[in-house]
Amino acid sequence: MGQKHRFLISYILDSQPMNIEVESTGEHMTPEQARAHVEARYDDSSSDQITDIRISPILHPDSEPGHNYQP
Repeated sequence: MGQKHRFLISYILDSQPMNIEVESTGEHMTPEQARAHVEARYDDSSSDQITDIRISPILHPDSEPGHNYQP
């Protein structure tokens, strides 16, 4: 039984900073895997509009998700 790991993927889409949370069974996520998750969210966006992909592990899954925080 594999433990689920959560990652925050930050990226730029059409000059707008965005992020999504994803779950993975692996302890690490490659940039290629992260790009696949991002591209799967946007059927109508071409992959060259998605840039600056960064992956951060979410170490405390019981805390508030970062995308709900409004600065």
